[in-house]
Amino acid sequence: MNFDLQSLGFTKDELQDRIVERICEQLLTTIDYDPHSETEQPVASRFQQAIKDMVKKRIDETISALAEQYVLPNVAQYIEQLTLQQTNQWGEKQGAPVTFIEYLVKRAQSYMQEEVNHDGKSKAESDHYSWHGAKQSRITFLIERHLHHSIETAMKDSLKIATGEIARGLHETTRIKLNEIAAGMKVAVSTK
Repeated sequence: MNFDLQSLGFTKDELQDRIVERICEQLLTTIDYDPHSETEQPVASRFQQAIKDMVKKRIDETISALAEQYVLPNVAQYIEQLTLQQTNQWGEKQGAPVTFIEYLVKRAQSYMQEEVNHDGKSKAESDHYSWHGAKQSRITFLIERHLHHSIETAMKDSLKIATGEIARGLHETTRIKLNEIAAGMKVAVSTK
């Protein structure tokens, strides 16, 4: 009895498709035994994970290259040319438009000149119940805090050096005096 593909109900293309599908299935999945449910589950094989990792890496590299070539050069230009304009609650434009750089400089100046309390917090940043009024500008507070830290660190370092020198001096003086006392002492041993 002779069997051919047609007698089995397959065409050559269907058989090739089934073989390729079965090979891919065996390469891309592994059977994993789950002891809790006592069942076997198909899971991704190391080969499939390696392919996924390579594809992801290639996609990331391509996107980065495209962004580097087409997007990033335009970002700086876009930011420099960006204009902002304040609107009211209905979206109607109010005031003069400003560039992003002008807005950024103005916000930085406002932040540094904002009045803060003794903790360096503005009224909006602190608990309103504990706000005791502004003491100084934020820049003044930051400079004073930096100076305080620098002076405190320098004084601690100087004190540590002075304490070490005094301790060495006391140790040396005590050693010299003990040697003088020992040299001046006469020990006599007599037997009867």
